Amino acid sequence: MRRLFAPLLLALCLPWPAIGAEAPTGPLGRIDFPTTASPAAQEHFLRGVAALHSFWYDEAADAFRAAQAAEPGFALAYWGEALTCDHPIWGEQDAAAARRVLQRLAATPAERAARAGNEVERAWLATVEALYGEGESDARARAYAESLRQMHEGRPDDMEVASFYALSLIGPALASDGGPLGEPRERLLMRAAALLEELVDRNPEHPGVLHYLIHAYDDPVHAPLGLRAARTYARVAPAAPHALHMPSHIFVQLGRWDQVAASNEDAWAASVAWAQRRGLGVEKHDFHSLSWLAYAYLQQGRIAKAREVLEIARAAARQTDNPRVTGALAAIEARFTIEREAWGEAPLPAAGEAEAPQAETDKAHAGHAMGDGSWTALYTAGLAAGRRGDAPAAEAALERLRATPSGTDQSVAAILEKQIEGLALLARGKEEEGLRRLAEAADAEAGLTPPSGPPELLKPAQELYGEVLLERGRAAEALRQFERSLLRMPNRTASVRGAERAAERMGR
Repeated sequence: MRRLFAPLLLALCLPWPAIGAEAPTGPLGRIDFPTTASPAAQEHFLRGVAALHSFWYDEAADAFRAAQAAEPGFALAYWGEALTCDHPIWGEQDAAAARRVLQRLAATPAERAARAGNEVERAWLATVEALYGEGESDARARAYAESLRQMHEGRPDDMEVASFYALSLIGPALASDGGPLGEPRERLLMRAAALLEELVDRNPEHPGVLHYLIHAYDDPVHAPLGLRAARTYARVAPAAPHALHMPSHIFVQLGRWDQVAASNEDAWAASVAWAQRRGLGVEKHDFHSLSWLAYAYLQQGRIAKAREVLEIARAAARQTDNPRVTGALAAIEARFTIEREAWGEAPLPAAGEAEAPQAETDKAHAGHAMGDGSWTALYTAGLAAGRRGDAPAAEAALERLRATPSGTDQSVAAILEKQIEGLALLARGKEEEGLRRLAEAADAEAGLTPPSGPPELLKPAQELYGEVLLERGRAAEALRQFERSLLRMPNRTASVRGAERAAERMGR
């Protein structure tokens, strides 16, 4: 029988053994995950799991492959690498790649189970067999969550089981509003949070517990509950760029712009340093954090710093057409125009240029706004034209928008299109109809989940409606719209400014 490697409560800050390309050192938190692996394989495995908890998928995959090299028959090293193919919060999964990983261990689920070191490792393998088995993705997500629920029921004190079970609830809640699991988003998130809160005091430096709590509390109502995790996570796992970024999910929900900026400055710098150490291209830099950083600077009124970020993104886009880069650039350019109300700086893109399709992988992550950067440029041009009172340009942008895939949820795209339609009608002198369109957009926004970061509605609809009402002397109605907007996005600068102006005109 293989020797059981002693349980470790290991601070994962050991120098990384040289396997192929140079990899970084530095802490990733503390986890306790005993296995039947040899000490050499276990060291790599633990770092892989810790990196996985911080969604550092490239680093985790390398660590799991290093564990396989140290001990080719170590089943959980393949379990871990397969999990790096699933990005549950972002709604991304490469099941075919994961199945290829598992097939390197053995050809069939039964043969793979036979290679597990003990019953616990067989149970872990069974969870990924469920995740990447037969059937459509929603059914597999349900099977995965159920397999982890059963494992948690049998091992209620196992922090790794509880952490991965919580994530199996949070992923469908955030990526699909809970649809795959048949439960409302909020219920799934609070179920997961309740699991995780039981673990914090047992290990206050567990990267998964801290990370997943932040995701569970990522809205304006619950964000205060996430402050403990936000204040701790970056400190205990500073090697992972995503761990440095994640606290800003709580800070943005509270309108703490200085802390949002600081978190994303650190995350961006860490990602650049990691990519440079690895000799990787700019597409491996954390443009998600860079996009958030631009937004934070604009909320602070630090226009020169926001312009620096914009130029960084432009320089990167000249080196690669990777959609992560171009999507971030489009969002940064749009926000740089919109937050400054620089309506003369957003001309309508040339026909053909804007309608170029983007890759399927160009996801609309929070902070990148539309998944399709060309749609973002068209929207910004249409909004700017409408705010200038240029009806023909706004109408031309709207026509092209409706013929261009947005890369995001259709309900979001419909609200943004309605904004431009309303502004174009106002520019044509059709006051009643134009205001009605803007009111409809504002009411539709109220039905959306509050944004997880910079708003996907690049110009929040309630805020825009409030500004238009204020311009027409309807201060009380405008104030109501700004107040509605601030409930969704606390301390957002344009809404705060609008509310102050409306209150002043009302004599308050």
